[in-house]
Amino acid sequence: MKKLFILFALATMAGEAWAQDPQFSQFYAAPLYHNPAFTGAAHKGRLVGNYRNQWPSIPGAFVTTSFSIDNYFKSYNSGFGLVATRDQAGSGGLSTTSLSLNYAYEINFSSQWNGRAGLAFGYSNRNVDFTKLTFRDQLNANFVPIPTSDPAQASYNRSQFFDISSGFLLYSRYVWVGTSVMHMNQPDQSLLGQTAKLPMRITLMAGAKIPLQKRMYGSDYGSKDVEKSISPSILYKRQGDFQQLDLGAYLTVKPLIVGMWYRGLPIANFKKGLYNQDALVWLLGFKHDFFSVGYSYDLTISKLGPGTAGSHEISISYEFDNPKRRKKKVSPIPCPKF
Repeated sequence: MKKLFILFALATMAGEAWAQDPQFSQFYAAPLYHNPAFTGAAHKGRLVGNYRNQWPSIPGAFVTTSFSIDNYFKSYNSGFGLVATRDQAGSGGLSTTSLSLNYAYEINFSSQWNGRAGLAFGYSNRNVDFTKLTFRDQLNANFVPIPTSDPAQASYNRSQFFDISSGFLLYSRYVWVGTSVMHMNQPDQSLLGQTAKLPMRITLMAGAKIPLQKRMYGSDYGSKDVEKSISPSILYKRQGDFQQLDLGAYLTVKPLIVGMWYRGLPIANFKKGLYNQDALVWLLGFKHDFFSVGYSYDLTISKLGPGTAGSHEISISYEFDNPKRRKKKVSPIPCPKF
């Protein structure tokens, strides 16, 4: 299995690479990562942290960490934010560190509908530790390590690039729909001095919040009108030859949130034999006042099987507000905020 990840790491560095961006099962708990139009969408300050450990029983698996901070400035109808993400993959120490500056502008179309358009300007640093990889000319019958003459060992082991992303959201009190296009300039991410364009990641998202009681907004934890709602949601993403669909729902009985999703798109026709039935995802979340935390577990249903130990993901969010800000309520984006 270790050899499998070595081959994977090398494949992602080749000129015909079909690597994808890291993914989060709790996609609405990493809003700025998926769509820059979410920047400032909480209409207050917000800190978000996400951690994902994918297939932990496999040596050299995937670990992704992301942090974001954003705030809304009403006088400019704008949100500003910063996103930092680090992804580590494979036994070869393949890692990508990204930093993105986000901006979103909010438009009021009517008393019922609002829109948000966002931009993100990112910088990424990608590198690999070739000393952790075993090349073909190092294999011998005596199992004694020998130096390699493979040209990859002497090539660059670091890649740096800038990219540009955009997104849009349209929402009412109970419905939202959005799209984003990441890596619009398709930057070169090659580590071997060749050309390896990072494909655009196109994302479509939509959902609704369905109240399970007459009054939902304006209620507080511990009061008579505790929020009870169900939120069906969908996320479709495509990057290069790869495409996938997350389909499921959240059930909120404040302060608890539970959710379940299916991830995959088995009816799609892929090149290069990509298999696309990934996981069933369960989530348990807690939200109280301005603090929320969520834990999710992915049960692997692909050909990799249960031996991967699934995937574990944790999200933490904290919202803060200026006490001098006017108390007039604004229409929130109805997707879950944990």
